[in-house]
Amino acid sequence: MKELWKNALSTIEVEISKASFATFLSKTELTSLNQDTAVISCPNGLIAERIKKKYTELIKMVLRDLTGREYGLSFKVERRRLPLPEESDLGPLFTQGNKSDGLFPAYTFENFLVGPSNRLAHAAACSVAEELGTIHNPLFLYAGVGLGKTHLIHAIGNAIKRKDSKSKIYYCSAEHFTNELITAIQNRRTASQFKQKFRSVDLLMIDDVQFLAGREATQEEFFNTFNELYLAKKQIILTSDRHPREMKELETRLVSRFTGGTVADIQSPDIELRIAILKQKAKERGMTLNEEVIFTLAERLAGSIRQLEGTLNQLLLLTQTHQESSLTDLVNLVTLNTSSLSHHQVSPETIIQKVCREFDVTREGLISPRRTKELVLPRQITMYLLRETAQLPLEKIGQLLGNRDHTTVLYGMEVIEKRLQNDLLLQNKVTSIKSSL
Repeated sequence: MKELWKNALSTIEVEISKASFATFLSKTELTSLNQDTAVISCPNGLIAERIKKKYTELIKMVLRDLTGREYGLSFKVERRRLPLPEESDLGPLFTQGNKSDGLFPAYTFENFLVGPSNRLAHAAACSVAEELGTIHNPLFLYAGVGLGKTHLIHAIGNAIKRKDSKSKIYYCSAEHFTNELITAIQNRRTASQFKQKFRSVDLLMIDDVQFLAGREATQEEFFNTFNELYLAKKQIILTSDRHPREMKELETRLVSRFTGGTVADIQSPDIELRIAILKQKAKERGMTLNEEVIFTLAERLAGSIRQLEGTLNQLLLLTQTHQESSLTDLVNLVTLNTSSLSHHQVSPETIIQKVCREFDVTREGLISPRRTKELVLPRQITMYLLRETAQLPLEKIGQLLGNRDHTTVLYGMEVIEKRLQNDLLLQNKVTSIKSSL
């Protein structure tokens, strides 16, 4: 039986993800094999339930291929006397008496500057801070790197904490959630603590949920956690680098849950907001910059807020080490590499014009409701390029192309992505447009 199960596991390991195999099947044993039933021993009930639900058919098929016989499966939980880790081995989140909520005290609403690029997200965040678990539940914020989504959700947590110090708040990344889940599954000592930690809060904030995509077990547990909190009218806040519908390996039921509340994006700050951010950051660092320097930096740095802050730090360092240089020279120096990127950012209107020229269609036709063959393909290519090259959110692309729904935009992008894999003519067309941009 040991040899048979060893061969079976070797076959199964190839069929499922390494993480799933290591977590659920690596510690199982085949303890009995009679005429029609194979009895599989599991180290705990959670693993037994998971294997029964997800891998029964696969195991039956593998056993049939190896033995030539059809077996039913039975699962039993064997409480093995394994050496338990020391308390310190469980990590800080399982240490007795640890009440860390994961919040960054420096991230508040008071130092979050608002502009057209983040106004909707900020308004939703303020509403959540006023009353948990009502209209905006879940609140899903998505944005590129360094645009302020993490700052904003910590601001919510800090505002609630100040209002009611007894509120149970917990923040972590999706990767951290996954790592804790794996520890909990492999060690029955921490399984109940894991559920208690994530399901007994008033506010749960999970950062970078795109990390859940493709992780079966984590999605299953997160789905159950989400449902329990939602039904108890507890607040859930999630962030990601993209819209939930763009996460291709995310289960449909999770996409449905994520979009069931309020979904808001944060875009790159416009020049007025960049100027305001630079002024605030300079003041925090005790720097005195004239309006011309501030404007020059804001004009050249059209990327993320993190880029603005990083460049300002470089400028501060240079003013301390190059006191003989003029401030204008130092500004030119710190923006030498970044400004070239900013100047080459392509405007949405330019992309639309290039596509129209390539396919010999008018702009009016491209954004019209007509769905003729001559218009559908260039329209979908425009959607694809506006997302990939200009990095616009789906809703914005839909507005530019005749107020279309974001699901229509997502479908159009997926069509082009699939066709580009095999259609050489389309590849040439898209490459030609990109080159002209």
